[in-house]
Parts: sequence; structure tokens; C-alpha cells
Amino acid sequence: MSTLLFLHDADVLPGPVGALSRLADHHTVVVPRHPGFGTPIDTTTEDWDSVADLAQHHLTDTLANLPPDPVHLAGAGFGGWIALEMAVRAPHRFTSLLLVSPYGVKLGGPTEPDFADILLLDPTEIVELGWADPTACHDLRMPGFPTGLTDSEYERAFTDRAALSRYAWKPFLHDPRLRRWLHLATMPTLVLAGSHNRLVPPRHSAALADLLPAAHYVEIPDAGHYPYLERPDEFHRIVRSFLNGETP
Repeated sequence: MSTLLFLHDADVLPGPVGALSRLADHHTVVVPRHPGFGTPIDTTTEDWDSVADLAQHHLTDTLANLPPDPVHLAGAGFGGWIALEMAVRAPHRFTSLLLVSPYGVKLGGPTEPDFADILLLDPTEIVELGWADPTACHDLRMPGFPTGLTDSEYERAFTDRAALSRYAWKPFLHDPRLRRWLHLATMPTLVLAGSHNRLVPPRHSAALADLLPAAHYVEIPDAGHYPYLERPDEFHRIVRSFLNGETP
């Protein structure tokens, strides 16, 4: 059985949530936390300040603990950025690459925003921009959201947001060097986006797919930034087909 290494987005709850639990019927799904987001090495990695640090950690430590099977690399949003950094550093390690509305690559001009400012938006705004149907929001945790969390859960949310700021604030949500190395990610690649995503506009994901050597772009209707949570059936169908080697 092949392994799907899925790197989580900011604010998404740990573990194989949404469509990931269904993919676990056919693949060994591994969803690690990133240092700073609730891991045993959080205190020893407090001086890490770049997504490159996270990519190197997953390439060395996380991969070392995976079964010796083919590994499909995947990431969503912030995790998609980490996955891209890993893919250009070690393309030979991965059978395929799945990106779900990733951050990480700036395609617009110097004063043109590519992404919504998730570090300044309040939770209500993130839900409004990130879901086609905001009333269906689930499996997210942010400072002050949802209501009714325990003190420890709120503390975790604030700590996660502080870690995200440390890794992604400057340059904002991208690595200015990453675009020049995208040609090294030669594995079969699928870039997915929700049609109603206003955190990372679908046009950005489509343009990114055009820069990758072996990428296909697929847009999921009636979904926002989290299609694996909002449209799990459609996400599962598309991704399972891709992981089986079929052309999207």
C-alpha cells in the first residue's frame, strides 16, 4: 500500500479530517503536525523562521519514519507551500505531488496581493472568504473560533497562529526564490482549487499549475479553500483517481 503524506493547512484540525479519512481506505495516510503547531520538538525549534526549515524537517525526520513504499506528497494552503519546497529539493523521493490552493509562490506584481491576509483577518472573515457555504464550516480552529472551546484549545489556537506568523509573515506567504526552482518538480502533479476560494483565488492556482512541468489543474465547483472538508466526495473521487495514475 502506498503512502500519502498530507501536510495540513493553517487552522485545520489535526489528523485525517474530511476526505482524508476516506483516502485512508486505500492508502496509508500520514498527516504530521509541523514544528510549532503542537509537536514534541516545538520548544527546540523556536528559532526556526522559514518554511524551508519545515521542508527540511519533513524531508529528513518525517520521511525517515514512513514505510518504505511509494510516497505521494500532498499539501493544502500553508502545507502546499511546504510540499512545493520539498518537491523542488527532492523530486526523486515522491511518486506524485498534490497541491490544494497552495501559498508559497508570488505571481503578481510587487504591490499586487496574491493572497488574502489571513494573519489580519478575523475568524469570521476567513470563514466567509474560505467557504462556498460559510454555514457549513467545520474542522477549523482559530483564536476565538469556534465558540465554546476549552482554555487549552484556545491556547493551542493562539500558539498555532504565532507559529504561522513566524514562518510566513515576511515575505508574506511566499518564498521569493521558490518560483525559479519550480521546473525541478517533475513528478506528476495535480493542482486542485475550489471555485469559490477567496483566500487563494483559483486563477492563482491555475497559473501555478502552468509553471509546473507535469501538472494538471482541476477546479472543484461549489467549494472554497478547503475542498477536502467542504466537498469530500468530489475531492476523494478526483484524488483517488489521480493517485491511481489516471489523468485528471
